[in-house]
Amino acid sequence: MPMPQEYRDALVARHERNERDARRDTRREMLRAIGMITFWVVCGLALIGMALHVTDRDIGMAFWWGGHVVWIGGVTSALVSAYRRGEARGDW
Repeated sequence: MPMPQEYRDALVARHERNERDARRDTRREMLRAIGMITFWVVCGLALIGMALHVTDRDIGMAFWWGGHVVWIGGVTSALVSAYRRGEARGDW
């Protein structure tokens, strides 16, 4: 028995709307992850830049390694949190 045309059209429209919403959510999360990565890279580079402007070697090395920790730790946490949000949302 064939499916009624009105029901089929409503089903197709609902699936198209759901797919559009899912793509929008995925795109928004991707932009959020890119923004978080950019933020942590800039913070890390700012600390590394401070290392180049101080005159004491010990303070400079503290800024240098602190910048690396902030940079790598921040990017890693941004990627892990984006992965977990995508997993909870059902992207993969």
